[in-house]
Parts: sequence; structure tokens; C-alpha cells
Amino acid sequence: MNNSLPRLIDGMVATLRKEVIPHIEGDFARGQAFGVIYMLNSLKLRASWSNEFLIEQLRALEDAAREFDGLGAEIPAARVPGVRAPDQAPDSAELEAMRNHGDERISALIDWLAAHQDSVSAKVAAHIEATIDRYLHRQLKWELSTSARPMFVEISGVADKSA
Repeated sequence: MNNSLPRLIDGMVATLRKEVIPHIEGDFARGQAFGVIYMLNSLKLRASWSNEFLIEQLRALEDAAREFDGLGAEIPAARVPGVRAPDQAPDSAELEAMRNHGDERISALIDWLAAHQDSVSAKVAAHIEATIDRYLHRQLKWELSTSARPMFVEISGVADKSA
């Protein structure tokens, strides 16, 4: 492809801002147009011709799995994620399936810990919970960093009035 996805999306957003929004009279329609811009900007941050978004999530799962590996003897029946981020990026469907499988294992581990809390030492339970918390925190930070910023000023029309 000659143009990157972000460049194509930037062109769409610029067209909406310069050619469409100035001709919108109603507040509802104007809000809908800004909603489209917001979604396009979110897509720009999350989608690309590469698999960077899912690779980072797999790296987070890999780090969590590495921490769980040392607890194997103390949690023998627990299904911990065994995810490893690939060196070479496969297609996005494969990465998404790997991420989903790892997330399912994290969920199963949460359920397992809840059901077997009494058979696991407090230290191991705390370590599992802390590792899961770190994983979820990392995922949340990644989600937020790849989300478009709110457009409150533009939506309110303040930007148009001050120009």
C-alpha cells in the first residue's frame, strides 16, 4: 500500500472537519460527526498494517506467564497462561486468537484461585493476585494510550467561536 492507514484516516478526518462539519446546522448531527471523527482517530491509533497493538498485549501476557512459571509446584492444577510473544509477527487474526487464549487462561486462573484459596499459601495467592493486577494495569495503560483523546472543546463549538 502506498499510503499508511493513519494517513488515510487523517485525510478522512480533515475532510469531515473542513468540508462536512462547517455545513452542519443541528447540534445532534454535529455531535454525530464529531463521534465519527473520534472513532476514526481511535481506529488510527489501534489499527495499522502491522500487528503492534496485539504484539504488546502478548508481551504483557508473556511477562505475566513468566512470573507464574516459578509457582508451578505450588499451584499444580492452576491453568496459567503459557503465552510467548512471537519474534516474527503473524497475521492479526492469529495474534488476536493468541491474546484471547491468554486472556481466557488469566480468567481461568482467577476462578481457580477463588475456588482453591484455602489450598494455596497466602504468599503464593498474593503473588498470583499481584501478577494479575500488574497484567491488568499494563493492559489498561495500553488501551488508554491507544485511545483517541476526548474532543470536548470541538464538540461544544468553543473552538469555532474563538477562531
